[in-house]
Amino acid sequence: MIKKEFHIITVGASIISNAQKQKIAGLTGKEKVSDENFWKEKLDDFKFINKLVQFLKTDPKRNSAELNTFLRIAENKDPKNINVYLISTKTKIGELCKIVLERFLKDCGYTIFTGVEISGYFWESTVYDETFAKDEFKRDISELLDRLIYLAIKKKEESFKVYFNPTGGLKAHVIACALAGFLTDCEVYYMHEEFKDVVSLPLLFYLPKGKEVELLQLLSDKQPRSGKEFEDLKTMYENEIKRLEIYGLVEVKRNEFGQEFRMKITNKGKLIVNELIGG
Repeated sequence: MIKKEFHIITVGASIISNAQKQKIAGLTGKEKVSDENFWKEKLDDFKFINKLVQFLKTDPKRNSAELNTFLRIAENKDPKNINVYLISTKTKIGELCKIVLERFLKDCGYTIFTGVEISGYFWESTVYDETFAKDEFKRDISELLDRLIYLAIKKKEESFKVYFNPTGGLKAHVIACALAGFLTDCEVYYMHEEFKDVVSLPLLFYLPKGKEVELLQLLSDKQPRSGKEFEDLKTMYENEIKRLEIYGLVEVKRNEFGQEFRMKITNKGKLIVNELIGG
Protein backbone atom coordinates (compact mmCIF):
# COMPACT_ATOMS: atom_id res chain seq x y z
CA MET A 1 0.00 0.00 0.00
CA ILE A 2 1.36 3.40 -1.03
CA LYS A 3 1.68 5.75 1.91
CA LYS A 4 0.28 9.24 1.48
CA GLU A 5 2.65 12.16 1.95
CA PHE A 6 2.21 15.52 3.65
CA HIS A 7 4.74 18.21 2.72
CA ILE A 8 5.04 21.33 4.88
CA ILE A 9 6.69 24.06 2.80
CA THR A 10 7.80 27.56 3.76
CA VAL A 11 7.23 30.05 0.95
CA GLY A 12 9.75 32.73 0.10
CA ALA A 13 9.97 35.28 -2.71
CA SER A 14 12.14 33.32 -5.15
CA ILE A 15 9.44 33.36 -7.83
CA ILE A 16 9.46 37.16 -7.80
CA SER A 17 13.26 37.50 -7.67
CA ASN A 18 13.63 35.09 -10.59
CA ALA A 19 10.92 36.91 -12.54
CA GLN A 20 12.76 40.17 -11.88
CA LYS A 21 16.02 38.74 -13.23
CA GLN A 22 14.28 37.69 -16.45
CA LYS A 23 12.17 40.88 -16.68
CA ILE A 24 8.91 38.90 -16.62
CA ALA A 25 5.47 40.58 -16.41
CA GLY A 26 6.94 44.07 -16.52
CA LEU A 27 9.21 43.58 -13.51
CA THR A 28 12.54 45.38 -13.70
CA GLY A 29 14.43 44.23 -10.64
CA LYS A 30 14.14 47.60 -8.93
CA GLU A 31 11.00 46.62 -7.02
CA LYS A 32 11.65 46.18 -3.28
CA VAL A 33 10.43 43.12 -1.38
CA SER A 34 9.29 45.43 1.44
CA ASP A 35 7.15 47.70 -0.81
CA GLU A 36 3.74 46.63 0.48
CA ASN A 37 1.78 49.12 -1.64
CA PHE A 38 3.40 47.98 -4.89
CA TRP A 39 2.76 44.27 -4.27
CA LYS A 40 -0.79 44.97 -3.07
CA GLU A 41 -1.54 46.45 -6.48
CA LYS A 42 -0.06 43.37 -8.14
CA LEU A 43 -2.24 41.10 -6.01
CA ASP A 44 -5.30 42.69 -7.61
CA ASP A 45 -3.86 42.35 -11.11
CA PHE A 46 -5.09 39.01 -12.48
CA LYS A 47 -3.12 39.38 -15.70
CA PHE A 48 0.08 39.84 -13.70
CA ILE A 49 -0.63 36.73 -11.62
CA ASN A 50 -1.41 34.71 -14.74
CA LYS A 51 1.91 35.75 -16.28
CA LEU A 52 3.74 34.60 -13.15
CA VAL A 53 1.95 31.24 -13.22
CA GLN A 54 2.90 30.76 -16.87
CA PHE A 55 6.46 31.83 -16.07
CA LEU A 56 6.57 29.21 -13.32
CA LYS A 57 5.28 26.51 -15.67
CA THR A 58 8.04 27.14 -18.21
CA ASP A 59 10.70 25.85 -15.79
CA PRO A 60 9.33 25.28 -12.25
CA LYS A 61 12.58 23.98 -10.75
CA ARG A 62 14.58 26.90 -12.05
CA ASN A 63 12.01 29.58 -11.26
CA SER A 64 11.01 28.52 -7.72
CA ALA A 65 13.32 27.48 -4.89
CA GLU A 66 10.39 25.72 -3.18
CA LEU A 67 9.55 23.66 -6.28
CA ASN A 68 13.20 22.94 -7.00
CA THR A 69 13.25 20.81 -3.86
CA PHE A 70 9.65 19.60 -3.69
CA LEU A 71 9.39 18.37 -7.29
CA ARG A 72 12.57 16.32 -6.90
CA ILE A 73 11.13 14.54 -3.85
CA ALA A 74 7.73 14.11 -5.56
CA GLU A 75 9.20 12.91 -8.85
CA ASN A 76 7.58 9.74 -10.27
CA LYS A 77 4.94 9.78 -7.51
CA ASP A 78 1.19 10.12 -8.02
CA PRO A 79 0.13 13.70 -7.10
CA LYS A 80 -3.14 12.27 -5.74
CA ASN A 81 -1.17 10.77 -2.86
CA ILE A 82 0.58 14.02 -1.94
CA ASN A 83 -0.78 16.86 0.17
CA VAL A 84 1.02 20.20 0.38
CA TYR A 85 0.76 22.71 3.23
CA LEU A 86 2.10 26.16 2.31
CA ILE A 87 3.26 28.67 4.92
CA SER A 88 3.77 32.28 3.86
CA THR A 89 4.52 35.56 5.57
CA LYS A 90 1.87 38.14 6.35
CA THR A 91 3.20 40.32 3.52
CA LYS A 92 1.78 41.14 0.10
CA ILE A 93 4.72 39.59 -1.71
CA GLY A 94 4.41 36.45 0.42
CA GLU A 95 0.70 36.18 -0.36
CA LEU A 96 1.41 36.71 -4.04
CA CYS A 97 4.03 33.95 -4.21
CA LYS A 98 1.77 31.58 -2.30
CA ILE A 99 -1.11 32.18 -4.73
CA VAL A 100 1.14 31.49 -7.72
CA LEU A 101 2.46 28.28 -6.13
CA GLU A 102 -1.07 27.15 -5.24
CA ARG A 103 -2.21 27.65 -8.83
CA PHE A 104 0.72 25.67 -10.20
CA LEU A 105 0.44 22.80 -7.72
CA LYS A 106 -3.33 22.47 -8.13
CA ASP A 107 -2.92 22.31 -11.90
CA CYS A 108 -0.42 19.47 -11.34
CA GLY A 109 -3.00 17.53 -9.30
CA TYR A 110 -1.64 18.02 -5.78
CA THR A 111 -3.98 18.65 -2.85
CA ILE A 112 -3.19 22.05 -1.33
CA PHE A 113 -3.73 23.27 2.22
CA THR A 114 -3.14 26.93 2.94
CA GLY A 115 -1.28 27.35 6.17
CA VAL A 116 -1.35 30.26 8.55
CA GLU A 117 0.25 33.53 7.51
CA ILE A 118 3.02 34.50 9.87
CA SER A 119 4.57 37.86 10.58
CA GLY A 120 7.04 38.98 7.97
CA TYR A 121 7.82 42.18 9.90
CA PHE A 122 7.45 44.46 6.83
CA TRP A 123 3.65 44.77 6.99
CA GLU A 124 3.59 45.26 10.75
CA SER A 125 6.33 47.90 10.62
CA THR A 126 4.30 50.00 8.18
CA VAL A 127 1.18 49.91 10.38
CA TYR A 128 2.56 49.82 13.92
CA ASP A 129 5.70 51.01 15.70
CA GLU A 130 8.93 49.03 15.43
CA THR A 131 8.70 47.57 18.95
CA PHE A 132 5.29 46.07 18.22
CA ALA A 133 6.49 44.77 14.85
CA LYS A 134 9.44 42.97 16.45
CA ASP A 135 7.30 41.53 19.25
CA GLU A 136 4.71 40.32 16.74
CA PHE A 137 7.45 38.71 14.66
CA LYS A 138 8.86 36.83 17.67
CA ARG A 139 5.42 35.75 18.86
CA ASP A 140 4.47 34.42 15.44
CA ILE A 141 7.70 32.40 15.18
CA SER A 142 6.93 30.72 18.51
CA GLU A 143 3.32 30.03 17.51
CA LEU A 144 4.47 28.70 14.14
CA LEU A 145 6.75 26.14 15.79
CA ASP A 146 3.96 25.00 18.11
CA ARG A 147 1.45 24.73 15.24
CA LEU A 148 3.81 22.78 13.01
CA ILE A 149 4.63 20.30 15.77
CA TYR A 150 0.91 19.72 16.34
CA LEU A 151 0.25 19.36 12.61
CA ALA A 152 3.10 16.90 12.04
CA ILE A 153 2.03 14.69 14.97
CA LYS A 154 -1.60 14.76 13.79
CA LYS A 155 -0.72 13.80 10.22
CA LYS A 156 1.60 11.02 11.35
CA GLU A 157 -1.25 9.64 13.47
CA GLU A 158 -3.34 9.68 10.27
CA SER A 159 -0.64 7.48 8.65
CA PHE A 160 0.90 10.20 6.45
CA LYS A 161 4.64 10.33 5.84
CA VAL A 162 5.39 13.92 6.84
CA TYR A 163 8.11 16.00 5.19
CA PHE A 164 9.38 19.48 6.02
CA ASN A 165 10.74 21.68 3.24
CA PRO A 166 12.38 24.78 4.82
CA THR A 167 13.97 26.06 1.59
CA GLY A 168 12.02 29.29 1.15
CA GLY A 169 11.16 32.22 3.39
CA LEU A 170 12.89 34.33 5.99
CA LYS A 171 15.69 32.65 7.94
CA ALA A 172 13.68 32.66 11.18
CA HIS A 173 10.82 30.81 9.46
CA VAL A 174 13.27 28.34 7.94
CA ILE A 175 14.73 27.63 11.39
CA ALA A 176 11.29 27.10 12.97
CA CYS A 177 10.20 24.81 10.15
CA ALA A 178 13.35 22.68 10.31
CA LEU A 179 13.23 22.49 14.11
CA ALA A 180 9.62 21.28 14.00
CA GLY A 181 10.73 18.52 11.64
CA PHE A 182 13.58 17.45 13.90
CA LEU A 183 11.39 17.47 17.03
CA THR A 184 8.72 15.30 15.40
CA ASP A 185 11.17 12.87 13.77
CA CYS A 186 10.14 13.80 10.22
CA GLU A 187 12.29 14.02 7.12
CA VAL A 188 13.63 17.53 6.56
CA TYR A 189 14.90 18.20 3.03
CA TYR A 190 16.73 21.18 1.64
CA MET A 191 18.54 22.33 -1.47
CA HIS A 192 20.83 25.31 -1.93
CA GLU A 193 20.82 26.86 -5.40
CA GLU A 194 24.38 25.61 -5.93
CA PHE A 195 23.51 21.99 -5.03
CA LYS A 196 22.91 19.43 -7.74
CA ASP A 197 20.39 17.45 -5.73
CA VAL A 198 18.21 17.54 -2.62
CA VAL A 199 19.80 16.88 0.75
CA SER A 200 17.90 15.19 3.57
CA LEU A 201 19.20 16.81 6.72
CA PRO A 202 20.52 14.56 9.50
CA LEU A 203 18.45 14.11 12.63
CA LEU A 204 19.76 17.00 14.69
CA PHE A 205 17.55 16.79 17.76
CA TYR A 206 16.12 13.94 19.78
CA LEU A 207 14.87 13.81 23.35
CA PRO A 208 15.86 10.42 24.81
CA LYS A 209 13.53 8.37 26.97
CA GLY A 210 13.45 5.31 29.22
CA LYS A 211 16.62 3.22 29.17
CA GLU A 212 18.24 5.73 26.79
CA VAL A 213 18.27 8.23 29.66
CA GLU A 214 19.84 5.63 31.96
CA LEU A 215 22.63 4.98 29.46
CA LEU A 216 23.37 8.67 28.88
CA GLN A 217 23.58 9.26 32.61
CA LEU A 218 26.02 6.36 32.94
CA LEU A 219 28.17 7.89 30.20
CA SER A 220 27.86 11.48 31.43
CA ASP A 221 31.40 11.51 32.91
CA LYS A 222 32.57 11.54 29.24
CA GLN A 223 34.98 8.63 29.83
CA PRO A 224 35.11 6.21 26.85
CA ARG A 225 33.86 2.68 27.53
CA SER A 226 35.79 -0.18 25.94
CA GLY A 227 36.64 -3.83 26.54
CA LYS A 228 34.39 -5.80 28.89
CA GLU A 229 32.68 -2.66 30.16
CA PHE A 230 31.61 -1.77 26.63
CA GLU A 231 30.45 -5.32 25.90
CA ASP A 232 28.36 -5.35 29.09
CA LEU A 233 26.71 -2.07 28.10
CA LYS A 234 25.97 -3.46 24.63
CA THR A 235 24.26 -6.46 26.21
CA MET A 236 22.11 -4.27 28.43
CA TYR A 237 21.43 -1.38 26.03
CA GLU A 238 21.87 -2.71 22.49
CA ASN A 239 18.78 -1.04 20.97
CA GLU A 240 19.31 2.15 22.95
CA ILE A 241 22.90 2.47 21.70
CA LYS A 242 21.73 2.13 18.10
CA ARG A 243 19.12 4.88 18.49
CA LEU A 244 21.38 7.25 20.39
CA GLU A 245 24.12 6.81 17.78
CA ILE A 246 21.65 7.66 14.99
CA TYR A 247 20.77 10.92 16.74
CA GLY A 248 24.40 11.75 17.48
CA LEU A 249 24.11 11.48 21.27
CA VAL A 250 26.71 8.71 21.58
CA GLU A 251 29.69 7.90 19.40
CA VAL A 252 30.64 4.28 18.69
CA LYS A 253 34.09 3.57 17.32
CA ARG A 254 34.66 0.67 14.88
CA ASN A 255 37.84 -0.95 13.60
CA GLU A 256 38.75 -1.52 9.95
CA PHE A 257 36.55 -4.63 9.90
CA GLY A 258 33.50 -2.74 11.17
CA GLN A 259 33.66 -4.26 14.65
CA GLU A 260 32.59 -1.99 17.51
CA PHE A 261 35.19 -1.57 20.26
CA ARG A 262 34.57 1.71 22.09
CA MET A 263 31.76 4.11 22.96
CA LYS A 264 31.43 7.52 24.57
CA ILE A 265 28.85 10.25 24.99
CA THR A 266 29.05 13.19 22.54
CA ASN A 267 28.96 16.87 23.46
CA LYS A 268 25.36 17.02 22.24
CA GLY A 269 24.48 14.05 24.42
CA LYS A 270 26.20 15.64 27.42
CA LEU A 271 24.27 18.90 26.83
CA ILE A 272 20.94 17.07 26.78
CA VAL A 273 21.82 15.19 29.98
CA ASN A 274 22.82 18.39 31.77
CA GLU A 275 20.17 20.79 30.52
CA LEU A 276 17.10 18.66 29.76
CA ILE A 277 17.42 15.52 31.86
CA GLY A 278 19.74 16.24 34.76
CA GLY A 279 23.04 14.42 34.89
